[in-house]
Amino acid sequence: MSVPKQFLYDVALFRKKLLTRTWAVIALFVLFVIYNSLQIPREGRPQFFLIFLPLLAFFFWFLRRNFLKQIEILSSGKVVLEGGILKQFDSSGNCATVRIKDLEEITIDKFRGYDRVILETKEKIHPLVNLENWEELVTELEKTSGIKREYDLTDDRLWNLKTPFYFIPSVILLVMLYLPMVKEKFPFITSELFGLFFNINLIVYLLYTPEKENHINQRFSLKRRLIFISLIIFFFQVYSQLDRVGWFKS
Repeated sequence: MSVPKQFLYDVALFRKKLLTRTWAVIALFVLFVIYNSLQIPREGRPQFFLIFLPLLAFFFWFLRRNFLKQIEILSSGKVVLEGGILKQFDSSGNCATVRIKDLEEITIDKFRGYDRVILETKEKIHPLVNLENWEELVTELEKTSGIKREYDLTDDRLWNLKTPFYFIPSVILLVMLYLPMVKEKFPFITSELFGLFFNINLIVYLLYTPEKENHINQRFSLKRRLIFISLIIFFFQVYSQLDRVGWFKS
């Protein structure tokens, strides 16, 4: 009887990346609140902060709760290799099994900055992301199945060296914003217009940027979440502009 081999997830790496993303979201939200407070007359700012400070506190609480929950979920999961069967346990104790002899392909790639092992059978694709000792696991799978690993070197990063080129229109508009000659001829070019234009530029970029499949659930797509956030900001920007020109009053 073969001795079970256990493989845990790299919680330390996940915690580091999650902490970075969380602080980035907090910083963006704070900047969003500060920027919009400056668009309001001084006498109206106390009321503005009275509304947004409780929202900010709830936002911090939600992010902290979500952070701890994700760490707990990953810490409780594991992968076990035993007797020609690979078992993937989640935090609830549920187990997904893969018979090693059913494997048709083993692919190694990068997914959102993590090492990922993709096990493919005729029926299903099983992704294993961010395992601590994935090299040892793949070696064992190769010995048992007789299948050699393949590497997918496609860049999975949403932001790369080509990204700035997609935002050249926004950069041009930003330069025009600070040219007195241009501002005289085109007074409608304002910081608010730049913010709206940049957000549209971002949405277009996200729509046409390819993203690797997570092979689990497309609802957890990072690109979809970013598009959703950008659309919310877009509708808020449009509302602010229409309210400023008195469209709702008319």
